[in-house]
This record gives sequence, C-alpha cells and structure tokens, in this order.
Amino acid sequence: MLLQILKTGFRFGPLLFGLLFIPPATAQILGALDWAPPLGLSPLAAGFALGGLWGLYAQIRGSWVSWTP
Repeated sequence: MLLQILKTGFRFGPLLFGLLFIPPATAQILGALDWAPPLGLSPLAAGFALGGLWGLYAQIRGSWVSWTP
C-alpha cells in the first residue's frame, strides 16, 4: 500500500511540486518585493495559479525548462 502511494506521488511529482512548493515561495517573493499580483489576486492565489500551470506544463512535457517543441 505504501509503495503504491509513493509510486503515485513520484508519477505526479512535477504537478505536486508545482502546487506544494511554488505557491508559498511566490507569495514570499511577491511580499519581499512589495509587488501586487494582477487581477486583485492574493499573493498565495497567484502562486497557486503560476505553480499549477507550470506544474501541469512540466507533467505533460516531462521537463521544467524545455522550451523547444
């Protein structure tokens, strides 16, 4: 059972990383720079949007930084 949970976690690793690490880091960076996110979002909500999209991109593409088709 535990092995199956770990396998699933690693399978969705990029998406989980995008949703669990990037939002608080983005909120801290926006707060430190005293920048306001667009569309009236809170810094954490902007981080979830950014992290979710980037994590989904990495999940589908298989890489975080590959910009070539």
